Amino acid sequence: PPLFGQTPQEQGLVQSWISKTEQQGLAAMADAFRNATPGLKARALPGPDSYEQIPALAERGRARVQKFLLRLDERLAESDYLAGERFSAADITALVFVDFARRGRIQPDTETPGLDRWYASVSARASASA
Repeated sequence: PPLFGQTPQEQGLVQSWISKTEQQGLAAMADAFRNATPGLKARALPGPDSYEQIPALAERGRARVQKFLLRLDERLAESDYLAGERFSAADITALVFVDFARRGRIQPDTETPGLDRWYASVSARASASA
């Protein structure tokens, strides 16, 4: 399928959800991961300089991840996929985020039927295991 949408509206939705997932989901996950992983002590930020971990940033990152998972659930209660009725690059980006969150043992505190339905469907695609 055209992963970036067919119409200008679809293209805008795809890009919007990619950006939201990167900014609100993956950036929060990076804060949680980089500020809590023992192997990244003194490497809490990427780049040539060393930065100490800040445990409060790890906690805040986990809280932000949980909130974004709930936002995804709200959206996916309305739509089969993030950007509408077709699988798109937005779903690929969100799948990477959700997998990363699950590996980090970060899950929402409440039930997420929309997110759970979507995750089962998208992660079962052949391309998800490639």
